[in-house]
Amino acid sequence: MVIRLLYISILVISMASCSLFRPVQKTAKKSSSSPFMDDITVTLNAKQRYDKASERVVVTNEIKDNVSGNYLTGLQGVEFASPLAFHYALLLDVDVEKIKNDKLFEYITQWWAVPYRIGGNGMNGIDCSAFVKGVVQNTYKIDLPRTSREQADFSTSISKDELTEGDLVFFNTRGGISHVGMYLNNNKFVHASTSNGVIISDLSETYWNKRFVKAGRISK
Repeated sequence: MVIRLLYISILVISMASCSLFRPVQKTAKKSSSSPFMDDITVTLNAKQRYDKASERVVVTNEIKDNVSGNYLTGLQGVEFASPLAFHYALLLDVDVEKIKNDKLFEYITQWWAVPYRIGGNGMNGIDCSAFVKGVVQNTYKIDLPRTSREQADFSTSISKDELTEGDLVFFNTRGGISHVGMYLNNNKFVHASTSNGVIISDLSETYWNKRFVKAGRISK
């Protein structure tokens, strides 16, 4: 009898213990079909076209916002930028994506640090108006007049805050308009300076700010 009661007690305790350690049911989290925040996903597409000039197939990347369905055509990431673009992005202190005019910056690179020589028009020495005339001709296929004063008359006057890449900036360094440069970006302009040759300067520098006369735009 005692043995039977002991056996029943052990059985009851065992059943109670099992109920204590019964596994807890977990509520599964609702998963989102989007791997991004706010249900926004991006799809990269590529389109091909045949370029007759280079006789090759060109792949153009497109990024699509899956929510709106809009495309940003021709968009390329930083990894596609050239060393030239990185170089001038640093000089101008802008995002590398803003350096798009390879022809312009390749020309500047060719003439970088060429010394100033009044009346000069070659690699052994060049003056400000000859440099600007050359860069405009090479980049935009426009034939400017030779002197800075003539170039000022040739261009359409704009305000300083309207300046964009390719506009001209004029200065009074020795009476009237006597110096010219080409605006690039972020208040920077390229020109043939008397002290450093072809170089990039900032319009906010005290010397150039005091001598600034006008900005001009040429029809591109």
